[in-house]
Amino acid sequence: MEWQKIVIHHAASPTEVRRFGKQVPVNAAMIREWHTTKGWSDIGYHFVILPDGRCEAGRPLYRPGAHCNVGQRNFIGIGICLVGNFSETKVPDAQLAGLVKKVVQLLEAFKLGVGDVELHRDVPGAATECPGKYFPEDIFKQELEARFS
Repeated sequence: MEWQKIVIHHAASPTEVRRFGKQVPVNAAMIREWHTTKGWSDIGYHFVILPDGRCEAGRPLYRPGAHCNVGQRNFIGIGICLVGNFSETKVPDAQLAGLVKKVVQLLEAFKLGVGDVELHRDVPGAATECPGKYFPEDIFKQELEARFS
């Protein structure tokens, strides 16, 4: 794949769900299960950032994503999903730090620039609030600039 963009999403989900009588964290495996239950071949995102900042692998990078239908982003954009719903709550500091770390690694690996990082809602043609109204776009971009320059 010739990656040209990195697209940031939120799961628009809780961070934990009740299963078999106990609370369990939402992670890449659970999102994969949700997506395959819809009939998809795999999880739609390439990476999932957990609330504590850890990054889990999703769909392999040699495969197109299933995270943004407009602007060819599934084919040119690496999809990164933050667990949580940032239309309702703020992004935890550790999770934002984990996102910045992963994005910087990908920018370096694929020789991209900060301008190649997009929020899902900013992709031309996207009709969504994703990654949520409480996603700290200004802080995220400042951190990227500081870490990547």
